[in-house]
Amino acid sequence: MSLLAPLALLGLLGLALPLIAHLLGREKPQKIRFAAVRFVAPREVVITQRRELRDWPLLLIRLLLLALFVVVLARPVVGSEAAVAVLAEPHDAVILLDASASMELRVDGRSDRERALERLDTLLDALPPGSSVGLTISDPRAPSVALSELGQGRPRIRAAIDGWMRSEDRGPRPGAWTLAEALPRASALLSDSQARPRVIYAIGDPTDRGLASLPELTAAAVTVVGVPTRGVPGAEPPPPPEHVGLRELEWTPAPELDPNAVRIQALVHRYGPHTDGDHETLEVTAALEIDNIEVARTRVALEPNADASLEFTHTLDVGGDEDGDRGTRARVHLLDREDDPFPVDDRRHVWLATTEVVDVLVVNGDPSETRANDEIFFLSTALGASELAERMQLRGLALDQLEDRLRGDASQDPLADVDVLVLANVRALPAELAPRIRARVAAGMGLWITVGDRVSATDYNARFGELMPLLLREAIYTGTAPGRTEARGESIAPVQLSHPIFAGATTDATADIDLGGTRARRMFLLEPDPRRGADIAVAFTSGAPALITREHMLGRVALLTTTIDRDWGDLPLRPGFVPLATRTLAWLAGARGPGGGGVVSVGARKTFARATAYTVTTPSGQSLPVTPKHEGELASFDATDSPGHYRARARENDSAQTQSSEDAERFVVEFDAREADTSPATLARAAPSGEVGTVTIYEPRWRELALIVLLLLGIEAGARLWLAR
Repeated sequence: MSLLAPLALLGLLGLALPLIAHLLGREKPQKIRFAAVRFVAPREVVITQRRELRDWPLLLIRLLLLALFVVVLARPVVGSEAAVAVLAEPHDAVILLDASASMELRVDGRSDRERALERLDTLLDALPPGSSVGLTISDPRAPSVALSELGQGRPRIRAAIDGWMRSEDRGPRPGAWTLAEALPRASALLSDSQARPRVIYAIGDPTDRGLASLPELTAAAVTVVGVPTRGVPGAEPPPPPEHVGLRELEWTPAPELDPNAVRIQALVHRYGPHTDGDHETLEVTAALEIDNIEVARTRVALEPNADASLEFTHTLDVGGDEDGDRGTRARVHLLDREDDPFPVDDRRHVWLATTEVVDVLVVNGDPSETRANDEIFFLSTALGASELAERMQLRGLALDQLEDRLRGDASQDPLADVDVLVLANVRALPAELAPRIRARVAAGMGLWITVGDRVSATDYNARFGELMPLLLREAIYTGTAPGRTEARGESIAPVQLSHPIFAGATTDATADIDLGGTRARRMFLLEPDPRRGADIAVAFTSGAPALITREHMLGRVALLTTTIDRDWGDLPLRPGFVPLATRTLAWLAGARGPGGGGVVSVGARKTFARATAYTVTTPSGQSLPVTPKHEGELASFDATDSPGHYRARARENDSAQTQSSEDAERFVVEFDAREADTSPATLARAAPSGEVGTVTIYEPRWRELALIVLLLLGIEAGARLWLAR
């Protein structure tokens, strides 16, 4: 510990003042003459004085009070272990500040965001004269400061930070921006000149999405120096405090209980360090709120660093709310967690609906008057035989009909109400129409591509390559690979239960999805590319993908490498085809969320289904107008700052009159659960080339002492009253 004002300790000499006041203020002995003294023989005079202090506890309290007051004036600080290497010669520096939600973690009563601002202030003072400095914050909406001379840049950065922290509309928000995503913006502030060193000082928490996501050197040869809010670069960071949060929240209809019943399921996780011998169970209480009214509670036991599921059931009202909106707001939040160091993830939101009809549009690439030979006959039959038949509306179109609608009025999107588009053995759309399909998938529509004789690998790769799970290579007959002498059917391996399509399916349920007897005579081979992040749901026994999926922006895409009719195999004749088709369509529609809603991360953009003006109602009840930036462009909403329920209604012809509540687009803005993982990551200790100075980040401790002084003042007043009785 060190002192910023050590000369203030001279005030400790003032502790002698109470003792001097005691000695000067003591009672002097008085001589009192009695008449009888004259008859007493005089002897040697005896002088006595009182040596015992009265009210000595009060004296000690006051002395301690004065001593602590002097120490507070000396401003004691503790040197942080996060010593930062700062280039001692003049250089160009950009400070990159982490503004993600994980910075709200509180350790020892202070958040990482507060520590980061202290480190930023110290860095500004430590930069050598002649340097230039700029500022970039990971939140794209936050202010930035262009590179300028230190004398001008230092006050500009402090003013920008102060205004950002004080702003109610443009201030910090619990987003999920990694430092690596903001690194290009920080590099752009630095000039391309190699005349003097260029350094980016990144201030953030020591997590995988924080400082651990940064390289030591950028592509432009700019050194990146990490400044952790906790710990030392190159050493194991201290463990964060334990906290509990909600990771997932979803709902499904429960018609077996009631036609309007729903089942709401949440996943709770216990984050934080624990030793191998620490297996203490933590009980957490969660509550379900429907339209801001608590309707149920439950308790769940959590093991260290483990998940636990909780479930509620609720019967919805059919009539809707006062506005006629049939969407119901639901929220699950954790109770009695006032001491949680990371309260941001203690609640999650979802829209519920009494009816959830998924609109499936199937484009028939090979229609036939004979139903059994029609391309989509087996798919429509499978949906009609499933339990989800009442929740899915299947419509069919020929390819030329879809092209005519897409070539129509640009302001009217014919796919606006479509949840899932199925291209069943369809030749690729013309190049001028393919972007409209890609835009709808990016906005949340599901796309299922099934191959056949009319599918051209070249055309599909050129027009839909950016959203396909893997690029198409060629269609082959099974058994024609090297080493095989005769063609034979390729069978299908057991499904991958870990795939989200089969979420909730138990091991016993695999018998219903058994496709082992399937034989495929032809299939499409795919170009392997691990960078696309595709997931195989069903594979052939040879390992080639049969059903492969990928998430593209807000939408989902599935590719079936064989046909859904009998042309290339007998897949649609197998009993497992029914659950496979229904689960695939349900997963593809799930990107838009239950009840036509969706989930948007804090700070992300929400794209609506129509190219028209909207009115968006926020969780606080505020109505915000939204207008497309360009004619024919889909409307989008950026003010997703607060988690909660949002509702958007389109305005016809940009008028004040909105559409009916049944056409409302509902979505929730939610905290990204990845930000709740505050597990520490070891950071590389990067230092700029050249002469380096080490700056120690000091953490003040006089605030705690000031609180003790106030406490002693209260004790002194109470002791004085007690002794005066």
